[in-house]
Amino acid sequence: MRRTTIEGVRVAWAPVSSGDRRETADALIRALAAELAPGSDLHIVRRCPVCGGPHGRPVLPSAPVRASIAYAEPWTVVAVAAADDVAALGIDAEPAAAALDLAALFAPADPPDLRRWTQIEAVLKADGRGLLVPPDRVRFARDGAATVPGGGEYRILPVPAGAELLVSLAVRRPRSAPTPTRRP
Repeated sequence: MRRTTIEGVRVAWAPVSSGDRRETADALIRALAAELAPGSDLHIVRRCPVCGGPHGRPVLPSAPVRASIAYAEPWTVVAVAAADDVAALGIDAEPAAAALDLAALFAPADPPDLRRWTQIEAVLKADGRGLLVPPDRVRFARDGAATVPGGGEYRILPVPAGAELLVSLAVRRPRSAPTPTRRP
């Protein structure tokens, strides 16, 4: 497992283990959540807001944390933050060598580069509606903030994950919460 902390958000990534990618993601989330909420029940629930199926955003109902997952084969990437520090959280990752065909999602405009795509996906995950919001509706300001219609403003943070992986984090802070200082 590799890890870092960016403005109070703990990020970890690891190659998919011998099990499946969800098992790897859950293990990473539990490890980070245990640091932020020692003694909490770390049961993870997923429920799709559209179909009600057992997939979608990871939620730890008994722990005061927020979590997000990205898969970038062979990597699983997770972000976990204290719920008091973060109102919404999204992470996305792509292999640095990925060649995605995003033209149909952005036509007639040119599609974004891979780094911008990870930022868009992170914002849409933090927003909670995912690709129900057209990706071309995410707007970026010069100050590093991004907005989604009806979803508020998100701060975009790059995650230094090495040369083989592009990772972006989107965070919306509670109105009263200051930006946390870097924690070990």
